[in-house]
Amino acid sequence: MANHVQQEEDFEALAARVDRALAAVRALAEEAREKALELKEAIEAFHRCALQRLVRTLRSTEHGKELLLQAVEDPSVYAMFLLHGIVRQDMATRVAAALEEVRPYLRSHGGDVELVKVEGGVAYVRLHGACLGCSLSARTLQDGVEEVIKARVPEIQRVAVVPEGPVAGFVPLEEIGDLSDLKESGWVEGPPVADLPEGRPIRFEAGEHDVLLVRLGSRILAYRNQCPHMGNPLHQGPVEGNVITCPWHGFQFDLVSGECLTVPHVQLEPFPVRVHGQRVWVRPS
Repeated sequence: MANHVQQEEDFEALAARVDRALAAVRALAEEAREKALELKEAIEAFHRCALQRLVRTLRSTEHGKELLLQAVEDPSVYAMFLLHGIVRQDMATRVAAALEEVRPYLRSHGGDVELVKVEGGVAYVRLHGACLGCSLSARTLQDGVEEVIKARVPEIQRVAVVPEGPVAGFVPLEEIGDLSDLKESGWVEGPPVADLPEGRPIRFEAGEHDVLLVRLGSRILAYRNQCPHMGNPLHQGPVEGNVITCPWHGFQFDLVSGECLTVPHVQLEPFPVRVHGQRVWVRPS
């Protein structure tokens, strides 16, 4: 494990070194800057050609394809492939990233936005908080959310607002009756709601299951406390907005949808969660 951590630290140090060097190049006089940037583009083109040939070779066999899928799960490899256009984030991931840009504005007005799905060139979103039912919701969508999504993801033709409904990972109180019904239905009693700090995940063991709990405003969400990348626990990862970052290898996940923002087609495993008697209850799979 120490070797993996050291590799991640080395990768981050190298990335920071590149950023510093590029900033210094952009500060050069025009003639020197153009020559340096031309060298940068030439080196990147050389790397792109070599990587494309490597990928074609790996894709020529089934075993090679498996190795390629394993390699692209590494954030450094994925970042390099993404830089050279060898892999592309799927539309849902790109839309989710775009929503992170508009979310601070919505929160400043007491609202929030959740990506429900992307289908047929349409991004379906759900508005929360002050945005819900507000007479300015349509304008907020048109001038804020839709504008940002279309600018960042040109393939999106339209943004549609879906009605407020049960939040993923949350079961309304009225759906299950008394305490005996909860236990008979496989629900496990968790910590008091008051013990859940805002935006800071905690670990909860429900029998043989390791559960990640996090409170975001009025919502409480539960996931298997396991990063899909290497299976390491997530509860010590930092949370910024709706995004949690794996403390081991830097993979990022949207806590509302469970979608991975780092590698497409990877998702956290959600558990149903509800509140009864001011305590959190979870039903592990």
